[in-house]
Amino acid sequence: MPQTGPAPDIPVPDQSFQGRAAVEVSFPDGFPAVGSAPPRPSFDTRAYPAHREEMYIPPADDPLSALDRNWPLAIILVIQAALSVRLIWSNTAFPDEALYLVAGHLEWGHWLDGSNISSIALPTYFSGSPVVYPPLGALADTLGGLAGARLLSLAFMLAATCLLHGTARRLFDRRTALFASVLFAGVGSTQFLGAFATYDAMALFLLTAATWIAVRAAICGKASTVVALLVLAGLALALADAAKYAAALFDPVVIGTGILASWRVQGRSGAVRAALILPATLAVLVAIALRAGGPAYWHGIQFTTLSRQTGNYPIFGILYVSAGWLGAVLFFAAIGLATAIVSRPALPEKLLAGLLTVALVLAPAEQARIHVFTSLFKHVGYGAWFGCIIAGYALASFSNAVPVRKRRKAACVAVVATLCGMISGALLASDHFSGWPNVTSYEVALAPWLADSHGPILMDTASVQEYYLRLYDDLATITNSTYFAYTDPATGKRITQPAAAYADAIKHRYFSLITLEYGNAPDVFDPGIVQDIGRYGGYRLVSSIPYRLQSNAGRFLTYVREGSAG
Repeated sequence: MPQTGPAPDIPVPDQSFQGRAAVEVSFPDGFPAVGSAPPRPSFDTRAYPAHREEMYIPPADDPLSALDRNWPLAIILVIQAALSVRLIWSNTAFPDEALYLVAGHLEWGHWLDGSNISSIALPTYFSGSPVVYPPLGALADTLGGLAGARLLSLAFMLAATCLLHGTARRLFDRRTALFASVLFAGVGSTQFLGAFATYDAMALFLLTAATWIAVRAAICGKASTVVALLVLAGLALALADAAKYAAALFDPVVIGTGILASWRVQGRSGAVRAALILPATLAVLVAIALRAGGPAYWHGIQFTTLSRQTGNYPIFGILYVSAGWLGAVLFFAAIGLATAIVSRPALPEKLLAGLLTVALVLAPAEQARIHVFTSLFKHVGYGAWFGCIIAGYALASFSNAVPVRKRRKAACVAVVATLCGMISGALLASDHFSGWPNVTSYEVALAPWLADSHGPILMDTASVQEYYLRLYDDLATITNSTYFAYTDPATGKRITQPAAAYADAIKHRYFSLITLEYGNAPDVFDPGIVQDIGRYGGYRLVSSIPYRLQSNAGRFLTYVREGSAG
């Protein structure tokens, strides 16, 4: 690749690291130095970092030299925050958001006043530990409502971008770090997760923190500090897995990045040390957590993650949609991988480039394997964090290769392309954030009927109503419209087939109130429930509120048992 020389008054450094000057450092415990520049006097690691960044030294008249400073990252963070903030107040709570926040409030009640929540059995069906993210989200909800909980997610995502910059800077250089951060901020999933009050943002942040710490350990000169950092990285990785069990899909990527970074700087002995300490720490912590959680947690892990029921979405459809969401990152990551294979001299660097590229497609590949489309838009953001590093390397390599006289034009093209990518990501995030109905008017209409109801309640998307109407003390009386079993009072027979159970319960006027999000839930039993009400009677329609989404419309229907108050 063509090299751009430094200003005349600066000695020409060795350019073996793709146009970046390598600085040799003497490690007190004998680790091999990075790069191949001529030896320089060693320095006291107590007074100076054990690893000095391998900086690309631009020519004095390089118009892109500003990219090698810190302030552009602040601009990226402001733009990323603005792209997520615009979503925070754009819609009411998604059922998952409401579910985790309600769970968090229940956990706080259990801790503070000893209320018994064992009957709710949260660990048996949650896809993340109910004691990791939900209490933190509930605390933010108490302070700032749903917006407060969503702002907490934004803080996690902004921190993930900062850690991306720091990781890419240490693995490559500042210019790579900047391009990687820009790409990540523009991904639609990044913007979406920054305004979505679930465990995803927290889990992604912890994954990135584990990666950053593992890379930091690779460039640390003191052996005891290296061990401590690797243990800390294992702790962060275990917390990420606890926050969201599916985050474990990226554990090999984090561990592999730490091992390869150590191999690059410390040699094979450092790689072996990282390969022993990081996975061992993770395994011990996970074993302790499973032991403490007991059978309920293991059942939840199996039910939601390990033995998740397969769907029927076509493999090609999942891969095609994922490619559309990650288009620019996929394109540049492929170029970055090819560039690293050709130009990077060391084997660990080639392997690292391959690992980061593979991480980009892990989530789509896994969901294509089980034919499940649900949550794919969120999950691609996990791999995007890793893929943006190698994609940023491709852009940095290109910027360094462009002749100085043409770099201003190249910068203009890059800015336009970046804006287009961010706009595309913003449109995708907005589209997904408007994918569920606004329930503001529905909650107002429903509240008085709930207050007057006495007895069991059948409620569609129950978590949303439980959150907005604070029905924490009534959870035992609420049945969701996705599964139900019923004992026929005449025959004593237990009916476990949901459709038949709903029909028999409606026939015997079991529910005091039935409220449905009719028209937006084709996979549950709403149509059959409405038909059963019409067939058996005993209920009257008291509220019908229309709503409209992008491609369909529906109505919030509320029925009360005839003879009920109100």
